[in-house]
Amino acid sequence: MVLAVSAERARLHELTAALKKNLEACAHDPEVEAVHNVRTGTRRIEAMLDTIVRELSLQDAQAEREDHAIDDAARKWLRLLKRIRRKAAGVRDLDVHRGLLKKQGLLKNDEPPPDTQPGPVEAADAVAYTLNQQAGDLDSWLRHARAEHAKPLMKAASKWSARLDGDLALFEAAIEQTPGRRARQRSAAAVALDAFARLSTEMQRLYEGNLHDFRKGAKKARYIAESGGDDPQAGAVGKALKKLQDEIGDWHDWLVLAEEAHEALGERGAELITLVEKERDRHYSLAITTTERMRGRLMGEWQALSPVRQRRTRASQNGVAEPRIP
Repeated sequence: MVLAVSAERARLHELTAALKKNLEACAHDPEVEAVHNVRTGTRRIEAMLDTIVRELSLQDAQAEREDHAIDDAARKWLRLLKRIRRKAAGVRDLDVHRGLLKKQGLLKNDEPPPDTQPGPVEAADAVAYTLNQQAGDLDSWLRHARAEHAKPLMKAASKWSARLDGDLALFEAAIEQTPGRRARQRSAAAVALDAFARLSTEMQRLYEGNLHDFRKGAKKARYIAESGGDDPQAGAVGKALKKLQDEIGDWHDWLVLAEEAHEALGERGAELITLVEKERDRHYSLAITTTERMRGRLMGEWQALSPVRQRRTRASQNGVAEPRIP
C-alpha cells in the first residue's frame, strides 16, 4: 500500500495547472506577469518534485528495484521544465532590467512601440547626448531584445503546456506502482533547511563567481519552505531565504544591465554606464552582507533541528566538512 505524500501531490497538481495557464497566456501575449509566473512556476514544480522524491524512503528490495521509475519520471519532467525556464528567463530578465532604469527615474513616459528597432546610438548629437537620452536608447535596445526573445517562447508555449499533464501522469504512476513506499513525516521547514545546509557546505566562501549560483540554490530551498503552507516556521524560513535571494538578485540584475549598457551604447554611454556600475558595486556589498547574516541565522535554525550526531554522520557520509556558520 502506498502511504502518502498526498498534500505534496495535491500541491503539484495545483502548480502544474497554474503553469499551463501561464504558458497558454504567453502563447498569445507574453506580457510581463505571465512570463514571470512561467519562470517561477517551473522553479516551484522542481522544488516540489525534489521534496517528494527526497522524502520517500524505501522499505524493501522490491521498492529499491522500482526506485528508478520515480527517478526517471522526475528527470524527464525536469528536462522539460528547464527548457521552459530558459526561454522565459531571457524575456523576464529584460523586463527586470528595464524596470531598473524606470526606478532610477531615467525614462520618459512616451515609449516607442515594443517592436521598434532602435536606431544607431552613433547618430545622437555628442554634445546633447544626456543621461536621459542614453537611458532612453538603452531602453529601446532592451525592448527590441525582449521582443526577439519572446518569439521562441510564444512559438513553443502551447506545445509545452500540452506536455505537462503527461509528465505529471507519468510521475504519479511511478509513485503508485512502487510498493513499500512510505513518507517520512518531516516539515517543509526542516527539508528546506537541509537543502540550504547542503548548499552552504558546497559554497562556504562566496564571491562574484559563485554568488548567483548560491542564489539559485537558495531560491529552490525557499520554494520548498513555501510548500509548507500556513506553518509559521516554514513561513519564517521562506522569508529569510527570500530576503537573501532578493539582495543577490538585485546585484546580479545591475551586473547584467552594466554589460548590456556597454554592448548597446559603447563609449558614448559613459555617463549612464558609470551610474549603473556604481549601483552594481553598491548592491554587491549589500548582497554579501545580507547573505552572510541570513546564512548565519538559517544555519543556526538547521542545527537546532538536527542532533549533533546526525549532522556529523551526514557530513561524514557525504565526504564533506560540517557546514560553517559565518
